[in-house]
Amino acid sequence: MLKLKNLLINLLIVILIVLVSDLTFITQAKAVTQNFQWTGSTGYCAKATFTYDETTATKIISEQGAGRTNQLKSLIVTFYTPAGETIHQYENVVNGETRGNYFEFNFDTATQKLFGNIDLGGELSGELFLKGTVNQQLSLIEIEPSGEEHLIDTDAVVSFAAEKN
Repeated sequence: MLKLKNLLINLLIVILIVLVSDLTFITQAKAVTQNFQWTGSTGYCAKATFTYDETTATKIISEQGAGRTNQLKSLIVTFYTPAGETIHQYENVVNGETRGNYFEFNFDTATQKLFGNIDLGGELSGELFLKGTVNQQLSLIEIEPSGEEHLIDTDAVVSFAAEKN
């Protein structure tokens, strides 16, 4: 009986050692926060902040449409007048869930640059959104009560200032 008890104690010690050593190898999530800014030709501005988990992110972060995101954890975009006054702020991604049907976002984690098509901001009457192709043409657009889109600002050559926090 004493041998069985010693065997069980030794077995439990081995199991605990294995469990503790496994816990040390679990990768901790590392949230990365990125900021970027776009300024149109007439001075309107869009500033955005987004986060993703660096430990699980792929080289390319590409998100589109509503629902659960693949990589992004959050994305907030704020639009400003040429005088620097806030017009609107939108939380396009919250806790890994996109809040818009037209949302589109592409980011290269290796180069730390946006690329391709983006569509950020609102979707309803009276709201603003930034849409277009990075480094080609992006436009700040307001949705009229009629549903028509009204161009507020655009820039034929776009450069994004992105910074990692």
